[in-house]
Amino acid sequence: MVLKFDSPVTARDFLTYVGAQNDDEIHLYESALALAAVHRPSVVVDKYRIHMDKMASDLHDQFQTMCGVENGDGVNVRRMALANVFSLKYEYRGDVADYENLQNVDVMRVVDRRQGMPIALCIIGMALCRKMGWSVSGINFPGHFLMQMEYEGQRLIVDPFQSCAVLTAPDLRVLIKKHMGDDAELSSDYYVPCNNRDILLRLQNNIKYRLIESEHYSEALEIVDLMTVFAPDDNRLRLDLAVLLSRLGQPGAAIAHLQHYIDHLGDGPERVEAMKFMKELTNHIN
Repeated sequence: MVLKFDSPVTARDFLTYVGAQNDDEIHLYESALALAAVHRPSVVVDKYRIHMDKMASDLHDQFQTMCGVENGDGVNVRRMALANVFSLKYEYRGDVADYENLQNVDVMRVVDRRQGMPIALCIIGMALCRKMGWSVSGINFPGHFLMQMEYEGQRLIVDPFQSCAVLTAPDLRVLIKKHMGDDAELSSDYYVPCNNRDILLRLQNNIKYRLIESEHYSEALEIVDLMTVFAPDDNRLRLDLAVLLSRLGQPGAAIAHLQHYIDHLGDGPERVEAMKFMKELTNHIN
């Protein structure tokens, strides 16, 4: 049974609960709803759960139909059923016109608008597949999150941002060059499945980076603070907190987080850079 929440306060409590869970116990969609609900106190969360249940029911019916048409089950049969429900019936799509809009990573607003960034669309698509009991995982592809569907040893990389299209190696090569430059090539590292906690971190990082780019440091600090709730053991977040507090003119608070970060580092270039940063903060106080 999935623990749920019904208010911003209980949403944060839920994320604290998520922070103590093993990764395979994390309910991805409910966690994404909680992240959105913390900042939207007037929203009735149950309508997003009801919407997911309705889509899952429609997917079940569509899958049964597709199995009849295709003479049985198969990974592409599942993918086609998902595309028919997710992209055709409910018209979920990538927001190419206003990609940077922060609504595109708020899962509630993505459901409301039926459009979003790749990772938010993948979270919804993966939730649908998991309700069906299908094997699906997130792929932390550089610059463009994807999902992988698997059945009886066959795998497909699927892009909900592009109407649940199958992406082949040439497609992925084009995508990697688009995001990393013409000299970039595919690597096996790009196909490693992403765990649930890291998916939630990447979702929030999209918000954090855009707030930092627009110099909204207080809002970015709130996002990172929330990330520490569901990922309390991620030491990198301590560095993020230190940087943001420094930019907000709070070097003392920044030092406390930076020291925690340094204490959990081994020897290497990261430690060297962190010590330089510590010296700058200490000099600023003195």
